[in-house]
Amino acid sequence: MIIPRPRDLAVLGGSIAFSEDLVRLTPDPGLPGEGYRLTLKEGRIELSAGGPAGAYYGRQTLRQLGERLPEGVIEDAPRFGWRGVMLDVARHFMPKAFVLRLIDLIAELKLNVLHLHLTDDQGWRLEIRRYPRLTEVSGDHYTHEDIREIVAYAAERFVRVVPEIGMPGHVQAALAAYPELGNDPSATYEVWTDWGVSEHTLNLEEETIAFFRHVLDEVCDLFPGEYVHVGGDECLNHEWERTPRAQERLRELGLPGAHAARAWITGRMADHLAAKGRKLVYWYEKPDGPPGATTMTWLDEESGTLAALEGRDVVLAPHLRTYLDYPPEQEAGPFFPDRVLSLSNTYHFVPPNAPGIIGVQAQLWTEYMPTPADVERQAFPRLLAFAEVAWGSAGDYSDFLRRLDPHLTRLAAQGVSVGPLIP
Repeated sequence: MIIPRPRDLAVLGGSIAFSEDLVRLTPDPGLPGEGYRLTLKEGRIELSAGGPAGAYYGRQTLRQLGERLPEGVIEDAPRFGWRGVMLDVARHFMPKAFVLRLIDLIAELKLNVLHLHLTDDQGWRLEIRRYPRLTEVSGDHYTHEDIREIVAYAAERFVRVVPEIGMPGHVQAALAAYPELGNDPSATYEVWTDWGVSEHTLNLEEETIAFFRHVLDEVCDLFPGEYVHVGGDECLNHEWERTPRAQERLRELGLPGAHAARAWITGRMADHLAAKGRKLVYWYEKPDGPPGATTMTWLDEESGTLAALEGRDVVLAPHLRTYLDYPPEQEAGPFFPDRVLSLSNTYHFVPPNAPGIIGVQAQLWTEYMPTPADVERQAFPRLLAFAEVAWGSAGDYSDFLRRLDPHLTRLAAQGVSVGPLIP
């Protein structure tokens, strides 16, 4: 149940004035870990939960229902275990205070993953103590202490933080700090100030593999969760195709050509993470990822089912359904004319029933969102619609719109910058 519309609600009649003092919590191992049952009758509120997360979500539902609670029984549990939001802090840095605020906002919606896009061509935002120049050349960044605070704050709200360290493309900020990681040893690089896809990629040397293994070691120390994202998308082959040393290295490795280099690097990182008990996640574009990796399908809606049929765990992130940086209606600008995501299209995203699909995720890319207020305006109200899709309770769109106003009022009272409501 999100705002609020439980999938199983039996109304008995009458109402109860909500007070935390009235809530009696009882464990129920028959419920899923994130599931809960609320029994409201005779002036009492009994909250049965399958685990601590279920108890947390049950209390969220009570708060969302308001001061007067209808007597009845509510039983609810999510469809997906991965209900995510990706925040790009590389293109435009977002202050720690805003990251904490966003955790509060997504936890209220029973979303449980915050994916932080920490590195890209335009910035490297995570302190790596072994390689300090990574953040020295990029400026604003999170310290180890910042990350530990963010992770702990999120955990208290049953939100997992998944870090993304992009490679082998989208690495120009890393090359600006350590040019020896690139394919031209004589080149100098700058942190990119344009948008789009830089042609610069990592070289294929063992020293570069070792460099990023060391980076991931620090990442794993900071982020205790199961998953680490390594990007892998929009990786151009040009430098590997035209650089003599890259061609020589491809022959040494027995790779069939430059098109296989990206998957080789991703596979090396997957092996390293697996040895540390972690799972690699990558942006899926074609079926060449390492065995056992979790795919995040973004190009279209069909890719998710295809990746699942390959036997992979899949997080669905099709851009025309989940990219909240796209405008809610057609307008002139960088996304004109074909990249639009309306509130209705967000709500009507129907994830397929396929084995291996473990979740869905909304994206907040920040090329054109330089401030936290910009991010909030793009996120809301569409994130409310996405939350019902992720929970599995999306249904009657007209009913969703009817229920929307009090929650927009609640967000405004919290000082959240809410974008225009365009049904």
